[in-house]
Amino acid sequence: MSESRKEREFKLREKDILSAATTLFLANGLDSVTVADIAKATDIGKGTIYKHFTSKDAVLAQLANNFSYDVLQKVKTIDSTLPAKEQMREMLELCFMAHVEEPLMSEISRRYHQASFFERLPEQEKTHCLAIEGEYFVILQNIFSKGIDNNELPNASIDELLLGAHATFTGALEMLHSKQFHCFSESPSISQERFIKIIINYTMTGLFGQSMTVESNTSGESHE
Repeated sequence: MSESRKEREFKLREKDILSAATTLFLANGLDSVTVADIAKATDIGKGTIYKHFTSKDAVLAQLANNFSYDVLQKVKTIDSTLPAKEQMREMLELCFMAHVEEPLMSEISRRYHQASFFERLPEQEKTHCLAIEGEYFVILQNIFSKGIDNNELPNASIDELLLGAHATFTGALEMLHSKQFHCFSESPSISQERFIKIIINYTMTGLFGQSMTVESNTSGESHE
């Protein structure tokens, strides 16, 4: 069944709201922007905006879900016939690069996944988020199952493998957000690119036991 004109207009208006909100968040930060600011930027009444989103948090949630979904579509292009470790490395690279290339969406996603934020969202947004997460889980489950079957991975619980990989990834994202690519104040300073390579290799080593070789520093970056 084709969409009615009213349905098309509703979707276009929602797109305009999200676009204006993104521009405002980029310029002013997540905390300073209000629904009134979004209404003014779009020339759409607050009452109309509330027909689309129950709160600013719901706007943030939709942006986070859109970002997660867009990354998911890239992950789905990974060739499932590749060995498990090649699929896993490509998935990590895609996910890290998405967060690096879109720092605002990465920050929104980070806030979205805080329990205190997520719990106060409308059920619709929660359901959408969980559905997307479910698709990521299926992809990872397939990769890990293949790895176990082909003796690339230890015959361990998939939940345990997922937990270790997830903890490493989210911890690394926290360091990316803070732009502190070292453990202690006296640790050497390295580039963001090298940091990501180290984390990916560390994760791969933890999962597959492969060598954690990182390219030697040839770019002249500071280690002081």
